[in-house]
Amino acid sequence: MAGDWIKMRSNLWDDPRVSGLADATGAGEAAIIGGLYWLWSTADQHTEDGFLQGLTVKSINRKTGIKGFGEALISIGWLVEADGGMTIPRFEEHNGASAKNRAQTARRVAKCTTKTNAPLTVEALANSENANGESVSSALAREREEKESKPSSASQPSPDPNAPPLASPKQPKGSRLPPDWKLPKPWGEWAMEDRGLSAEQVRTEADKFADYWRAKPGKDAVKLDWLATWRNWVRNAAERIPAGDRSPSGSALFAGVI
Repeated sequence: MAGDWIKMRSNLWDDPRVSGLADATGAGEAAIIGGLYWLWSTADQHTEDGFLQGLTVKSINRKTGIKGFGEALISIGWLVEADGGMTIPRFEEHNGASAKNRAQTARRVAKCTTKTNAPLTVEALANSENANGESVSSALAREREEKESKPSSASQPSPDPNAPPLASPKQPKGSRLPPDWKLPKPWGEWAMEDRGLSAEQVRTEADKFADYWRAKPGKDAVKLDWLATWRNWVRNAAERIPAGDRSPSGSALFAGVI
């Protein structure tokens, strides 16, 4: 719907989340990035708001040929199950016509700055034409109008980091791990009962989890579903712990962890 190209970052190969997808599915980075290209290209052609009607985890795995790819995307917050399909969070920030216009405008602004080596103003860009014959100044004006028409995020309440994603086409933008985050008891009990970690191992992994996500900068530290992120973290941790070092299940061992 939005054109014949999509935005994809050139550093995806080294993104830790791509490595996490590769670890979770057993596929290589090249296959993972190819799967992401298919997903984002499909969304670009078939949706304007990020909601893909009828898309399921099974169809994602079948289309990409990567076992467990759909589940892994959900676990890191790059895909959310909604009523009757799937939603790509923050779709309008990176895909669609408006996102492409912003990308093109930024490229033209950078190009103009490099050529002139002078302070950049709207007047300086007025005579710079893009491939469609549309002036850069007009594109910048439309971008300002789009920003002014959007409600201020300061007036919106912060979402609960422990709340499950909403089952609707419109999803919250996500949240950061709170600075005073402590491991909720049900999360720790899940780690012990389902993954066989001891109370001490749960405490250690919770500290690592908190330190890791607090150190993440900007949007890389924002998640839609922190419980799913924790479960994925514990699964990876359990795989590194020898079976003989794991504890028998039982919430009684969890006393005093919180």
